[in-house]
Amino acid sequence: MTSSIKKIFIITGLALAVQSAFAGDPVPAAISPGIAAKLMVRGELQGLQVVDLRSQRKNDVMVVQAEVTNTDVKDLRLYYRFRWTDAAGMQVGDGEVWKPMTFLGKQTQFIKSTAYGPQATDFKIEMSSEPR
Repeated sequence: MTSSIKKIFIITGLALAVQSAFAGDPVPAAISPGIAAKLMVRGELQGLQVVDLRSQRKNDVMVVQAEVTNTDVKDLRLYYRFRWTDAAGMQVGDGEVWKPMTFLGKQTQFIKSTAYGPQATDFKIEMSSEPR
């Protein structure tokens, strides 16, 4: 491929990215496909985005922490709950209640949860949001 054709592809790609940004495309729920695979999003997160997700076992129990950022200047409310599953994919525990969290404009916060017991080997974070 010649350098002039490469330049055209690069310029076209940049133009499409800028056009998409100004077209008001919604912010994706997660910054990467790996993080998105752990989320169950109801509707759109309206400016909230999971930018980091970590899990580890402490005392043989799974602990998860997600970093969530409000990419908008207006305040938003997030509702979330964790769903824990065992190695066979069966739900562990009774299920959590929805937890509300308020994000000020451009604010970043962490959500954290601990599994019900050592039998939990996987999780999903269920999320929903609304503007304040």
